[in-house]
Amino acid sequence: MIPFYLLHVTAVAHSENLLWTFLLCNIFVVSSGIVFMYRLFTQKKVRIAGITFGIAIAINYVLIAIYGDIFDLLE
Repeated sequence: MIPFYLLHVTAVAHSENLLWTFLLCNIFVVSSGIVFMYRLFTQKKVRIAGITFGIAIAINYVLIAIYGDIFDLLE
């Protein structure tokens, strides 16, 4: 199954809403990662920021596994 996910290319045209979903999810992953790292290095309470960052990464990987990479949708 892993080679299927690594070589996944979407040949079907997707809607623009799916592209915006990927972009918003990636923006949320980056921003939650920045908040998580800031709280980690300033030694503040990290638990909620870490859980949010982990959930965002998991959702992002599930979207990539199902629909392929975001750059496949830009065709």
